[in-house]
Amino acid sequence: MLPTNEQKEKPTQLAKSLSNWSGGSRHSPVERFVHNAKCMSLSQFCKIKHETLCVTVATTLKFAVSKYGWFYYGCTRCSSKAPNPEKAYECSCGQKVEQPIPRYKIEIYVSNGESKYRFVFWDSECAAILGMTAEFMHNSMVENGEDDPMVYPDELEMLLNKKMAFRIKVQPTFSQASVWKLCDDEAFVKEIENDYIVEDQTLSASGENDPESIILMTPAKDVVIADKGEEVDFEASGATQLSGTKPSKKLKIEPSS
Repeated sequence: MLPTNEQKEKPTQLAKSLSNWSGGSRHSPVERFVHNAKCMSLSQFCKIKHETLCVTVATTLKFAVSKYGWFYYGCTRCSSKAPNPEKAYECSCGQKVEQPIPRYKIEIYVSNGESKYRFVFWDSECAAILGMTAEFMHNSMVENGEDDPMVYPDELEMLLNKKMAFRIKVQPTFSQASVWKLCDDEAFVKEIENDYIVEDQTLSASGENDPESIILMTPAKDVVIADKGEEVDFEASGATQLSGTKPSKKLKIEPSS
């Protein structure tokens, strides 16, 4: 399911480091990250029967290729799917879209020990990690004569083999989890893994603040806590379009059965 305006969490700031953050709250970034979520290991996901907001730690393993490929066409302001990628329309967010733009939607298998699950990564967190928008990557491929969404650019492999903390909505009906926030800072991940996740039971993190109104900061220079649905400020965050380097393409990947 593609995101709607109502489903999006409020934007985070990607340009601040913890060392420069003045605070103002008695809750740490980790406490904010886990607020009102069930902290559990990946092996416990099979016990979830209903949509559940969870926090877990896992390592990205490989692409779970869908029949739609690595991107979809969406609004130029928000991340909602365009009704027709070739036609202008007015989005429900109020934006008049002349030409829908490519936005990342990448399904990746993550693992922890022997356990594996399918996570859906959305536009903003992918752009934050890759340092380029889906629109830029797609346009560069088109310039190189490739317009097939089933052809995954080599640059997307930067999303793989990364151990991260995830704030996700587990959707057992679809056997998948939708990524809401993520962070790959080693100390941040270790704190969640050691202090919050218990193998044989779940912990519900609590706090007084509304988790959807909390602003999360980048824990270290080059390390991003990315939030589903936000617009990435590439100037502020230091992300670039790889100095104009054209993404290379790789062999066509067939959808997973």
